[in-house]
Amino acid sequence: MRKLPILKSLHLFEAVSEFPSFSKAADGLNMTTGAISYQMRTLEDWFGKRLFVRHSAGVRLTSDGEQLKRRCESAFSMLEKGCYELRRSDAGRSVVVGCSATFLSHSLLPRIGGFRQANSDIEFVFKTDADLNSVAVGALDVLFVCGVLKQPMPVDEVHVSNEVIGPVCAPAALDAMKGPADILSIPLLHESLKLDAWNEWAKATAICLRGSRDIVFDSFSLAIEAAKGGLGAAISPEVLVRSNLEKGELVAPFGFTPVNRSIYMLVSEHAQTIGAVKEFRRWAMAEILSRA
Repeated sequence: MRKLPILKSLHLFEAVSEFPSFSKAADGLNMTTGAISYQMRTLEDWFGKRLFVRHSAGVRLTSDGEQLKRRCESAFSMLEKGCYELRRSDAGRSVVVGCSATFLSHSLLPRIGGFRQANSDIEFVFKTDADLNSVAVGALDVLFVCGVLKQPMPVDEVHVSNEVIGPVCAPAALDAMKGPADILSIPLLHESLKLDAWNEWAKATAICLRGSRDIVFDSFSLAIEAAKGGLGAAISPEVLVRSNLEKGELVAPFGFTPVNRSIYMLVSEHAQTIGAVKEFRRWAMAEILSRA
């Protein structure tokens, strides 16, 4: 039998090391400060050396603590990856897809019906709380990420499409639209988490939005519903309103403009050889990424 510290303590150490203090770690991990302090002291006793420097503002890792953190990250990542590979080894015709709730609702779900009709034996699991690490360790087969990635890709197979954005509105609003500057004739609909999206489009198209009438919504979905209802124009990536445009629910009076963002489709190493994932990947590249 291997003589190691309690695995739970090492796992907790890795999590606690991300926080500036034990009290912050306690809040983030839903534990008491005393419980965390006790576990970390027990771990330090096992090693016979300090892993944290305690100071008035909180804690920081010692050089030994930094070394242990690197070892824990490597070991737990390897263990996690192996567990998911074993779990997926008999998954059959299924695909685990990660993406944001907005991307799932407005891009994947409206279009995936055609794929399901042609591949009725393939089942899907969608996860909207996934991150890059999830696809790196194999918890996901495929991950869609929109934006600007400022860190190295955790997998080898990555497909990228440039993102394009533009105003969308109800067809009835077209009568007032002779040129991009006429967008100010109707209210501009904003998503609260992306209040700068209109300015991003305006900068790319050299349009001044000063004096606009603005309406802010809690979510992208609400802004799009408001645009469909004729309350104004929403700003959107083309990939998220493609189905609305095809159905005639929305129009894009000035088309879509490239911006400094991309849509990434990452495929985990283990999933690259799975037939169902290969078929979904081909479909996604043709239906989701090719027109963005």
